[in-house]
Amino acid sequence: MIAEVNDQAPWTFGERPVRDEDLDYIVRTSRAPVELRQPEPGEAELAIARHVGGLIEDGATLQFGLGAMPEAILAALGDRRDLGIHSGTIGDGVVGLTRSGVITNARKSIDPGVTVAGMMMGTKRLYDFAHRNAAVQFRATDYVHNAVVLARIDRFVALNSAIEVDLTGQINAEVANGQYIGAVGGALDFLRAANRSKGGLPIVALPSTAGAGAKRASRIVAQLSGPVSTPRSDAGIIATEHGIADLRGQTLSERVRRMIAIAHPDFREQLERDSATQTAVRR
Repeated sequence: MIAEVNDQAPWTFGERPVRDEDLDYIVRTSRAPVELRQPEPGEAELAIARHVGGLIEDGATLQFGLGAMPEAILAALGDRRDLGIHSGTIGDGVVGLTRSGVITNARKSIDPGVTVAGMMMGTKRLYDFAHRNAAVQFRATDYVHNAVVLARIDRFVALNSAIEVDLTGQINAEVANGQYIGAVGGALDFLRAANRSKGGLPIVALPSTAGAGAKRASRIVAQLSGPVSTPRSDAGIIATEHGIADLRGQTLSERVRRMIAIAHPDFREQLERDSATQTAVRR
């Protein structure tokens, strides 16, 4: 077993699954950690952030993924109080909200006072924030994603994205244009936990379209072009820049109506036709 020990990497609190005596070799290096700079959110992401931000109450515990979308949503929460973090990953957005007193973790059902994450991906600002900060602790996936652990969190808000969502709530988060771009990840774990949490919110947010010009396509679709990463039984709230579709407890026909309502207006008529055709075939 070989480990790299980089003296420029942040020193963090949490679990220590490997100790020096477990290692055969230690390679000591000194280099700046790789930084991940998120793109600036566009108009669609900002509109989605306003919709989703309005759902999140004081004292909620958040989970979120990477990208412009979660960063935009976090930026929309500047007037909340006592938010908590229990997430597979954290990015730069956590830094500002913690320093401004929005994220305190004070009302978390478990791990009060502590931001819990599996990893961090961001810039030097995030790494400096986490360095020797006992209020940020990193845990293994068998804790961060554990269903038993997650079940103990009240007001758990799962914020995830997707490549496309069909009219009944099935979610593809793995394949775009026939190209495999990402694994399933922890989204399903967190969405299921939020569905079961007292006061929880299982949210999937995505722009209503992808591409531009003649290549623009709807990301709300009648039929997925890739695998089902999250089944419709675990879908909860779907958000685009055109609004929010709460699918919880709804019939298939009502789900279709609500999903079409948050699709881009240019694609709604076609989606209605496709839905009617699929219904006729099933009959």
